Amino acid sequence: MSKSQSNDLATQENTAVAALPFGDWTQDAGAGMEGAGAESFAIPFLSVLQKISPQCDEADAKFIPDAKGGQLFNSVTSELFDGKTGVVFLPAAYQRRFLRWGPRSGEGAGFKGELMPEAVAAMQESGELKELDGRWYFPLEDGTLSDKRCDRVADVRNHFGVLVNEATGACTQVLMTLGSTQIKKSKLLMSLLSGVRVKTPAGSMACPPTWANRVRVTTVPESNDKGSWYGVKFELEGFVTDREHYDAGKAFHEALAQGTAGKVNYAEAEGATGAPTADDKF
Repeated sequence: MSKSQSNDLATQENTAVAALPFGDWTQDAGAGMEGAGAESFAIPFLSVLQKISPQCDEADAKFIPDAKGGQLFNSVTSELFDGKTGVVFLPAAYQRRFLRWGPRSGEGAGFKGELMPEAVAAMQESGELKELDGRWYFPLEDGTLSDKRCDRVADVRNHFGVLVNEATGACTQVLMTLGSTQIKKSKLLMSLLSGVRVKTPAGSMACPPTWANRVRVTTVPESNDKGSWYGVKFELEGFVTDREHYDAGKAFHEALAQGTAGKVNYAEAEGATGAPTADDKF
């Protein structure tokens, strides 16, 4: 059995309704989790593996057998999904954020925080952020700019949603973070979702909640003068037909709105799963 197959099997077993070996444990349901808040859980990244991803490098500690560029990857469960077949995704919420990254190497490297769009706009206007070759950097103390020494901010679009296992019907909360050339894909998805209409009982037309839509996420090869990579492709497949799936999307939406969903850990995802990094190429 391959690693990907064993991962799929483990997920099916873990998400199935388990038979209790003895007694009725439901009277203690939820016990042991009393002290856990949103910060105690990590929202998995659903991202696209590249040929240079650590999961595809046999010499890397994060290597996964059978992993290859173009596959979709769950950063928490390490599940691999065929990029051509894709997955079913129910969009639950959208955010635009700017991520501050330190220099590519040396002291101060790595993820340094999340910024709101309005804060970045103010920094650009005041000169606290300056542009170099189409990217925005925090100047050094003497005011100079260097793409190798300065912190920079990356514009990313966060798509939170529910991943539906087509074999078992199980739902998993995930996050797709799209940056650079993939921002146009994010805009396309938002346009597709905003264009959906349903008739209300009163006879008027309305845009349904985003998680009512089944979105097929696949991967496609892309390139420009800087290189080649795999990107995402979104296609609408109609509305959800399972009430539990609809409820799962709504619950995730409400948890995000209330701040009770898991934590987004960009630092752990840097350079590992296709999440944006200081030198991201897509």
